[in-house]
Amino acid sequence: MLDIVKGWIASYDLIRPGSRILAACSGGPDSLALVHMLNSIKEEYSFSLAVAHVNHMFRPEAAGEAEYVAAFSAGLGLVCHVTAIDVAAYAAANKLSSQQAGRLLRYQYLRSVAAGWGGARIATGHHRDDQVETVLLNLLRGAGSGGLRGMQPENGDIIRPLLAVSRRDIEAYCADRGLKPRYDSSNYKTNYLRNRVRLKLLPTLEADYNPAIRDALWRLSELAGDEYEYLSQEAAKLWGTVATAGDRVAIDGKALAGLHKALQRELIRQAIEKKRGDLTGISYGHVEKLLIMALTGTVGSVLTLPGGLTAQKTYSGLELLSNALDLKPAPFTGGFKPGEVAVPGATVVNGMKILAEMITGSPSSQGPSTAIFDLEQLRLPLVVRTRQPGDRFRPLGLGGSKKLKEFFIDNKIPEIQRDFIPLIADQQEIIWVAGYRQSEHGKVSANTQKKLQLSISNGRMFKYE
Repeated sequence: MLDIVKGWIASYDLIRPGSRILAACSGGPDSLALVHMLNSIKEEYSFSLAVAHVNHMFRPEAAGEAEYVAAFSAGLGLVCHVTAIDVAAYAAANKLSSQQAGRLLRYQYLRSVAAGWGGARIATGHHRDDQVETVLLNLLRGAGSGGLRGMQPENGDIIRPLLAVSRRDIEAYCADRGLKPRYDSSNYKTNYLRNRVRLKLLPTLEADYNPAIRDALWRLSELAGDEYEYLSQEAAKLWGTVATAGDRVAIDGKALAGLHKALQRELIRQAIEKKRGDLTGISYGHVEKLLIMALTGTVGSVLTLPGGLTAQKTYSGLELLSNALDLKPAPFTGGFKPGEVAVPGATVVNGMKILAEMITGSPSSQGPSTAIFDLEQLRLPLVVRTRQPGDRFRPLGLGGSKKLKEFFIDNKIPEIQRDFIPLIADQQEIIWVAGYRQSEHGKVSANTQKKLQLSISNGRMFKYE
């Protein structure tokens, strides 16, 4: 068994010379064998080893198990970090299952110890049978290839040196070396789904359907893992072209439509992961809804996803935002006479600066954030506001007026953005849809004597791209 574990470690480069490994140990056969094996090879592989144990305070015998792990570690000359956490209280307060809460708090503690020890990697005792159970559980949940690959030998700061060996191999190892593991009685309670899979479903599948079901599920995890890795690499190549990441993660709908369905799904998943940092709570249904939205959805439609993520359909495709507040710039309010723009002068409205300057020559800057007017044609004061019912606008060069709503539609500005586009108006009409077009009213001519330059700068872009 030790040779198999060494081969597994070498195949995935799990332990490097000079590294620090923190072994999570419950006192059961898996983790006890893990600590014993790692201790036996630490000199050969030139790494430092320590142990950590979490008492979840679920069972009366838990305190004794903590003492046992500490004593076992001390017998090997290893430092052992031990803590007790009231997992049941945390689970109740946060509306989590005991298993969810236990896993969350356990890894929080392990990572805090690892960080305090100079960024150590955390080794767990997950083995081949755990992998088989995980794959079967994910299959029952309807997972894709990402779920069917199961646990990985290495996942960030977590390594799994025993993943290639079975529970039977581990128990034999413990017996051969005189190790006396403690057994968690909760592992035999069938009120937990994983326990029912282990104690009932897998034995039934072995007895009545396929005696080699464990080998079959292991192969499935390897095949699915290889295919998922390839698909993930191909989808990653599309970033910068089909998809871009920034404050908002954007996916080009037209380019997405030309991809194979498998790549479409993976790109959506990668987009969520880039924006959120993980895929917790994201289901097949969420991904499919996002695909439909990106390819055929109504512009301006919004979908709220788990983890504070919001998706919205744009004219070009799909955008993912951290939360619904990012959908719109902040309303324009400030500590000055409501709506009035100082001419000349600077007016600041919630981070947006409107600068009004008198110029004699060419504009100091050009682009969608600058407009030039014949001051003598305007009726002051100017105001900044957002759209109102019945607004009309005379776009420069059009030769007539149109409803502001039609102007927004022509410029492909989503409905969700329109109430927050800054409009500059004099006492007669709108003179500038900031970021888009100025009006015929007040346009500069050869007879203009006084030129007014308006420019807007904003930490939050008001122009919709």
